[in-house]
Amino acid sequence: MRKIKFDFVSSTVLDDKPKDKRISFILNKVKDGTILVTDGVLKPNEEMDLIKETMRRVDSGFPGIEVASLKKETKGLLSMVEKISDQSERIQNLMAGLTGKAAEKSALRTGITIIGPAKFIKKVKKNPDSFSVLTEV
Repeated sequence: MRKIKFDFVSSTVLDDKPKDKRISFILNKVKDGTILVTDGVLKPNEEMDLIKETMRRVDSGFPGIEVASLKKETKGLLSMVEKISDQSERIQNLMAGLTGKAAEKSALRTGITIIGPAKFIKKVKKNPDSFSVLTEV
């Protein structure tokens, strides 16, 4: 019987890392066959960078990843603050790139995310309030 390892990681562990180190941390876990569950959601641009880096690392031993997230819905003033924060972060990253300084760390959004190897996660069924994950070993 084959076993699957799950790592439940607090979003604070990921928040303490810059984006490139966060992506490396996630991919190293997943490449080792671990399914990672965290109480945070990557921002869309971070998830896109995660997918890009995954595509660079795909080979016969690592077919890729599956990602499923549920983000806490923000409404009203909180939604506006989140959008302003996203724009501010983009400007800071742009300025950091132009000046050669390191970009500041960004916090994950509230929610839940599961990231695992595509060879184990066979199907993700997502509903507005939940998701189901079918694994196969």
